[in-house]
Amino acid sequence: MLISDTWPRSGRVTLKPFTEGLTEEEWRRFYECFRDPEIAEWNGSRPLRMPIWLFKRVVMGEVARGDRLGFGILDEGGEWLGTVELYDLSRTDATLGILIGAKDRWGQGYGTDAVRAVLRYAFERMNLQRVRLKTFKHNLRAQKAFQKAGFRVVSVVPAPTPRPSISLGPSRPKAEERRLEDVHMEVTREEWQSLG
Repeated sequence: MLISDTWPRSGRVTLKPFTEGLTEEEWRRFYECFRDPEIAEWNGSRPLRMPIWLFKRVVMGEVARGDRLGFGILDEGGEWLGTVELYDLSRTDATLGILIGAKDRWGQGYGTDAVRAVLRYAFERMNLQRVRLKTFKHNLRAQKAFQKAGFRVVSVVPAPTPRPSISLGPSRPKAEERRLEDVHMEVTREEWQSLG
């Protein structure tokens, strides 16, 4: 696989812009991430049911609108690990979303590397002033990765409604029995620059 020197990178990952065109294998892995019930649970959604041709159309339609910038996360060998995006783009701010779909790579630092790469792109190339995000309070692994990349907690608020859930074992209550809290985090360009 050819990887451009102009694509954002940090540590062991390179970010491939969706606008560069994804291979059929990359589209398949991207699509399967959103069909996986466990990944959907961590993403606060239900597993995707639409066919892949429609999924491609929706993703590229969102990219064409101009308020969203998406990247595939590639490991050091060029293998697809997931996605990271900046959405709700304005001239000064964006919201970050990340999904590591390769579950065998969870907890190995790839998420932190991807967040660092997209922050460098946001602050150096796009000249944004602030990047924000939200994650579940119980998603401690994600919060740790975000803090390593420079994010700080701004607030913890109850989710607006109980989230749909699948059962992941006896220790996890069903959605009807739990209200999740969202952790809101952000990092400013000045805070990011001070990390060196």
